[in-house]
Amino acid sequence: MRLPLLCSCALLLLSLFSLSSSASAAPKKKAKGGPGKGSINGKKQSLKSSSSASLGLEDSGSLWGTAGRTTGSLYCRVGIGFHLQIHPDGKVNGSHEANHLSILEIFAVSQGIVGIRGVFSNTFLAMSKKGKLHATPMFSEECKFLERYQENSYNTYASAAYRTEKTGRMWYVALNKRGKAKRGCSPTVKPQHISTHFLPRITQQEPPELSFTVTVPEKKKVVVSPSKTKTLSASKKNSSPVRYRLKFRFG
Repeated sequence: MRLPLLCSCALLLLSLFSLSSSASAAPKKKAKGGPGKGSINGKKQSLKSSSSASLGLEDSGSLWGTAGRTTGSLYCRVGIGFHLQIHPDGKVNGSHEANHLSILEIFAVSQGIVGIRGVFSNTFLAMSKKGKLHATPMFSEECKFLERYQENSYNTYASAAYRTEKTGRMWYVALNKRGKAKRGCSPTVKPQHISTHFLPRITQQEPPELSFTVTVPEKKKVVVSPSKTKTLSASKKNSSPVRYRLKFRFG
């Protein structure tokens, strides 16, 4: 009688153990197949989106970003010196005196590539395939320029879309001695020439002035009554000792 009871107990224990092991293995498989590849792909997509957002680019490639914007003017030291200005009708030239047309907004598109927008005209500086400078209301590939720092603290701006195919020479933004825009494809437009050198004059917002007032307590004036002055003067007069001279009369 004891043997069949022991066998039945052993079978029950084995069945319970198998059920518990199968139940514990089921969630492990789900955990293995659940967040693995999906989470990695999600992380990659988030990294891509964050990097594109930091560069100011989107899938269309024609939008300009908000990162790294600076407002000021670009001063070219050729001739008597000119400020690059952008007109609402699309004309680009230089003016000796700074004005509202010379206020520009330089923003970063990607590493080393910037865009230039006229604040008053609300148009973007662009260079056509013939090397001509003009302004356009829509931002495109022609509006992208390579910004390079020179040894004399000036900057050069070359077209990122066009260059000479045979030699690979870059086309630069340049002004002549009269303040007119030069063609970037001209052989005289070189990065060593001062016509391509521009000095960014950035306008910085002045911090608000902090002022304060100091209140000094007023001193109380001592009012001297006239009676006291009289008594003091009288006491001063009587303070000197009185001397008497004795006179003797004989006879």
